[in-house]
Amino acid sequence: MNTYIPTNSNPWDSDKIQFVCRRLGFGCSLSDINKYSNYTPEQTIEDIVENAKLTDFTAAPEWADWDNKTFNSSGNNKAYYHTILQKQALSDMINNGFRERLSLFWSNHFVVEYLDVNQPAYLYKYYKLIQENCLGNFQTFVRKMGLAPAMLMYLNGYQNKKNSPNENYARELYELFTLGEGNGYTQQDIVETARALTGFNRTKTYMGEIEFNENTFDKGTKTIFGRTGKWGYDDVVNILFEEKRDLIANFICSKIYRYFVSPQANQNIIASMASTLKQNNFELEPVFKQLFKSEYFFDTNNSNVLIKSPIDMMIGLHLQLSLSYDENLDLPLQLRNKCRDMGQNIFSPVDVAGWQGNHDWINSETLPKRWEFADYLLIRYWKKNKNQFKKLIKNLVGNNENDLEVIVNKLKNFIFCPYQMKSEEMDEAIKIFIGEVPESYFEDGTWTINDDSVPRQVYDLLRFLVGLPEFQLK
Repeated sequence: MNTYIPTNSNPWDSDKIQFVCRRLGFGCSLSDINKYSNYTPEQTIEDIVENAKLTDFTAAPEWADWDNKTFNSSGNNKAYYHTILQKQALSDMINNGFRERLSLFWSNHFVVEYLDVNQPAYLYKYYKLIQENCLGNFQTFVRKMGLAPAMLMYLNGYQNKKNSPNENYARELYELFTLGEGNGYTQQDIVETARALTGFNRTKTYMGEIEFNENTFDKGTKTIFGRTGKWGYDDVVNILFEEKRDLIANFICSKIYRYFVSPQANQNIIASMASTLKQNNFELEPVFKQLFKSEYFFDTNNSNVLIKSPIDMMIGLHLQLSLSYDENLDLPLQLRNKCRDMGQNIFSPVDVAGWQGNHDWINSETLPKRWEFADYLLIRYWKKNKNQFKKLIKNLVGNNENDLEVIVNKLKNFIFCPYQMKSEEMDEAIKIFIGEVPESYFEDGTWTINDDSVPRQVYDLLRFLVGLPEFQLK
């Protein structure tokens, strides 16, 4: 976990810059590479983290405090407002990088499903809560999330009353949010915790703000993790983080590690992260900085080991190429639809445990859609401005590069994590790039990178490259 210091044998280069941007954000453009080439690795991480902290939270829509009656009288169904928030989240991912990478990560940890919540105002408050706490204190995050109206509805906290306790949130608090399945708690702990969490089920208007109701709170004595008292909501969180701090730190750092580094856990690295989390009283920022600045994070063995999520693939391709599209195209809506069809519907993971990621993203149905939807983006760029493809390749290779293998490699290296193309793949790529241009033009020097044929050649080559298996890795 020593800080990564570049050397001649292990340089800070465009490959590593792109690695950082893919893992901490959703990809990077040539301008990002040029910017961070003038930074040290440590300065790059500091810049990315500080930008995340300074990014404005998503502005509240006019319906942020509407109750059910107001939504029903608005002239639109609730699905309309859910779609607006989904589009906003995808726009935020395009524009905000690391902050929204964290928002996506935590929304897949503290899971709610918007169809079950069925209240757009609750969903907006949930999203804002994640943005506000994604780099903050994890104990505070847990405390606030349990009282979020979306979570109270989704995991039945709203139904949890002294005469009919509901154990759903108590169980997931331990199993999914802090400790891990069967790790450090008993069924009796869940029963007693559910009693301590009662009372949050009063609203002045139907599906309005949820308040605490003294009359439905269980005021009796409860025993949680061996500690007995007339515990309430805050007591549960305090006892949990006092009695189970080691288990919590290890569980959360394991999840961070598997999401940002590799599905193959390194227990020594996780233990170091967990130690940092505890030493900083569960502040998340020091853990992220420690991990992302480390030699271990930049180890080449950690590249090409994560499969892109649908959001990673679509937004990553868009950000890397940075090409324009028709202004009449509702890109966030199209991204929402395409990612949903590939299995990642924002604010609606598959179940309370969230998307499991990696190999779960790829199957016989979703892989062809990945090829189709990547092609969808390229077609939109092509229809808008063909010459931007020539500008892209000239920015990558310069104005005088005519070696076909160099051109293919430069473009491949720009949109892929480092990997060596097979000889047959290189032959096919060159053949596709040549296209309808007579081969003799390349032999006698007639063809140059400035020719009118180049936009189509680059477009066709990109379509080939995004169909290679390695494009699915980050």
